[in-house]
Amino acid sequence: MYQRSRLRSFPHSVFGLYTVAGFYRGAQNMALTTLALIIKEDLGYGAGTIGVISALSGVVLVLVTLVISARLKPAQLERAVSISLVMLVLGLVIIGVSDSIYLTAFASVLLGIGGGLGMPGLAGSVQLAAGETSSNPQRILAVYTLVLSISLAVGPLLEAGLLDATHQDVRWPFLAFAILPLLALGIMMSRRREAIAAAARANEQGGSATSPVASSERVRLLQTPEVVKALLAQLMYAVPFAALTVFGAEVARVTDQATAAQAQLAFTVFFILSLGSRAVVAWRSPIHHKGLAYTASGIMTITGLVFIVAGHSFVLFLVGMVILGIPHGLIFPLALSALASSLPPDQLPRANSLLMGSSNFVGIIAPLILGVIAAATTYRFMMGTVLAPVILLFVLFIGVVGAMRLRHHQIAQPTS
Repeated sequence: MYQRSRLRSFPHSVFGLYTVAGFYRGAQNMALTTLALIIKEDLGYGAGTIGVISALSGVVLVLVTLVISARLKPAQLERAVSISLVMLVLGLVIIGVSDSIYLTAFASVLLGIGGGLGMPGLAGSVQLAAGETSSNPQRILAVYTLVLSISLAVGPLLEAGLLDATHQDVRWPFLAFAILPLLALGIMMSRRREAIAAAARANEQGGSATSPVASSERVRLLQTPEVVKALLAQLMYAVPFAALTVFGAEVARVTDQATAAQAQLAFTVFFILSLGSRAVVAWRSPIHHKGLAYTASGIMTITGLVFIVAGHSFVLFLVGMVILGIPHGLIFPLALSALASSLPPDQLPRANSLLMGSSNFVGIIAPLILGVIAAATTYRFMMGTVLAPVILLFVLFIGVVGAMRLRHHQIAQPTS
């Protein structure tokens, strides 16, 4: 009887959201990484078409994140996640069965809509659930980001096995992985009534257990210290991450004479370190000195890039990737917990959309600019230019933190 009760309550718990997040992110990542193979190998189009369709999906994702997800209320977050899952299922199935480049482009737009609704909606839902159900909400959020990392590691392994079993038919993963968001949608539908009630309670109470700010108080996000620090820390890493995901393997091969297998090894190590960092955040939560962690992440980001730019061997490239994996794992869970602890529930959708939308925007713009730089110079010089925005944002971050501490010290001093 007890076991049956636990099974019935599972969809309504934070573990239900973890499962949805894992299924969602695993299927979405498969689509993003395999779409180019469909366009090139099955439909017969080149890199230009791949770039246009990918950019179209990315632009839609950013617009939905900043325009729609930012305006959602707490009670609407889980509905947005459900809609995103429907978009993901439709996009995967259309890509899996279509022989038309136009239908494939339409499906990529559906994926963009799903991404713009899904990731901010999931983050906000977990933030609300953490505030209501846990005495240590930071750990709940850290475990959420850990689940995302695990899904990114397990998904490609499942896809590789499926491709081997289907003689490298790249359409099968789209059809098979569509099952994951369908299962997630079933969980979300069973959560709907409880989610609305929980959001209503949070609004009536004027905040969650983690949000001391009154819900009726309109918070200016860019005047909230924790939001500013989280945003700067996230942006500090956005440009190098965009550069690595798009050009990293080519940098390793052309600049450091690495083999394709060695380049993939570097990415494997990178994501393992990221996963380990998130596990440490979950284990050590609550982490009170987030500013110190952001500062350490900035220093490691600069150091890792220096190894990649200055090194002339694959070993030094690998060392740089090891160092860069740590801030990749640290920043996101700390930023989410910082937003949840400093803002009322009705401000979280806007803050999450700002955090994720700005990163996604950088992910679209940075590769275009860096590609032009690489074509005109070298990959090594291009990676050197990545240091410029990182150092600029790091100096700005240190300046903002210093100004905040000075202001706090002045307020704390008694007036005569």
